Amino acid sequence: MMLSLYVTLGIFLLLAARNPSANRSVIAFASWSSFAHAAVMAVMAVRLASERGGLLGAAAVFSVIGLALIALARRGSQASGIRSRCVGSHTKPKT
Repeated sequence: MMLSLYVTLGIFLLLAARNPSANRSVIAFASWSSFAHAAVMAVMAVRLASERGGLLGAAAVFSVIGLALIALARRGSQASGIRSRCVGSHTKPKT
């Protein structure tokens, strides 16, 4: 079940990466869900000592994914801001 959710989310993230500024909500959802998954895995690692290594490794991976997605969303919003300022500065004044 989780594999089907992550495959679907991955497809939508690939589509969103084409225009990050227009799809920030999809990227933010994926980022925060990765952080939530990492938090659950970290709590499980505390409770299950025999599985601690694998669970903490997975939590670290999901945290890195979340940080990368936040960086992508931020980069997309900064690029759209730069474009809008550049376009606005080259307009001809009305005479």
